[in-house]
Order: sequence, then structure tokens, then C-alpha cells
Amino acid sequence: MVAPEISWRLIHDVPRSGPRNMALDHALAVCLPRNEGVLRLYSWKRPTVSFGRNEPAVGRYSEQVVCSTNFEYVRRPTGGRAVLHDKELTYSIVIPLRETVRPREIYEEINRTLAKALISLNAPVTLSKDRQCQPLSSGPCFQSPAAGEVTANGRKLVGSAQARIGGRLLQHGSILLDGDQSQLDGLFGDTSSRATSVTLRELVGATSPDFVARAVAVNLKGHLGGKWASVGYTHEEIETAGRLENERYNKTSWTWRK
Repeated sequence: MVAPEISWRLIHDVPRSGPRNMALDHALAVCLPRNEGVLRLYSWKRPTVSFGRNEPAVGRYSEQVVCSTNFEYVRRPTGGRAVLHDKELTYSIVIPLRETVRPREIYEEINRTLAKALISLNAPVTLSKDRQCQPLSSGPCFQSPAAGEVTANGRKLVGSAQARIGGRLLQHGSILLDGDQSQLDGLFGDTSSRATSVTLRELVGATSPDFVARAVAVNLKGHLGGKWASVGYTHEEIETAGRLENERYNKTSWTWRK
């Protein structure tokens, strides 16, 4: 579904803070030239909880528990529900939108390719067929898989979200390597674990972010086609990310705006 004439840039980034990671993803979409795409693979400097762009957080997440954690908090430019980013590989893909292709089709196409990458690592994954759409107020992202998401034995392994930014589409998501998403249930005021996530460690043993990143990059390159180059950020992207970080993603008023 993605146009084969697109020229691609691969950015395998260093770990960064939550506000910086979200600002960079947003900036890549704002600055993306026509007929170009970007695949960014990255991780996080410290455990970070990200809220979906329109997810209600104020009054839903326990203020007492939030203040007692060592987590960083940020609000994503994309939709969806809360995710704890810790022992994971995060991917983001930015592409120009075409009128003939729906974002949902791109979402499913990327998830199918991510599943192939994880199968190449011997992870027994499939795509969820659950068509039930969970409301934003229903709790953290990994409590339940949405249709088309990567799962193993009904438990979510990859959680993804999208946003239209101008004429571009940003999709990013978390591939769980290890860790415990049920920590978010306590933040949500639930003392019993309801998370139904699974990690790569449970499926195939310990894996490094770099190892998984290589598999993801190889499979997405093969599927998406086009010309690829490993190139860093442009000056415009760095400037735009700095502005977005200062004016939005690093502000408590934005993170806890609803």
C-alpha cells in the first residue's frame, strides 16, 4: 500500500528522554519531504509512561501513585492509550499520505511486516482478529489487543498508534522485549494486574534492542522497497524538534492537559 517510489531514510537512534523522543517523531512528520519516508528505531533513557493524544489522564491515574514512581510522563502526538516504555524497541514510520490509501490499511500492512520480523526471530506471533474497539478511558494500551495488532496466544506483543500530521502519517509503536506492563494497572488505581501483554523474553529468551532492530529493518526494507539510506536528522528536523519539545512535550500542562 505504501508507494514503491518513496526514498527511505533509516535512523537507528540513541536512547532519549520521553519529550525528546515524541518531539523527534512529530518533527519528522512536520518536515517530511514529498516522496520520502523515514523509519526510526529507538529506545528510552528511563522508564516513561506515554499517554495517547486524547486519552483522559487527569483524575484517572492515581496522583499519589504517580508521584511515588520514578517514571517520566509524556503525551504522544498519536492516539491510543497509556504505555509504559522501558525494556522495549520503539519503531516509528513517517510517510506521505495518498488519497487512495487509508491509514487503517497502512496500519495493518506495517503490523503484518512487524509480525514477519518477529517470526524470523522464532517468536510464535499472529495478528489479532478482535474487532472490539476499546474506549480511551478503558485503561492502559496493553490490557487488550486491537484488531490487526501483533499478539502471541492472545497476548499483545506490539502496541501501535497513528496520527495524521499535515499530509503525512506518523505510526509508532512499542515492541516489548521484557518488563511488566501491569505496573500501569496500579497507576490506573487497580491493584490487581489486568495487563495481557507478552514479551519477547517469554517467547524466545533474552534479546537486545539492536538485535530486534536489525530484524525489523531488514523486513520493512524488503517489504516497502524503494531506495534506503542510513542518514541522520536534518537541521530543520532538529530545530523543529527543539521547538516542539520546549513548547509542548516537555510541559506538564501538555502532558496532563486532560
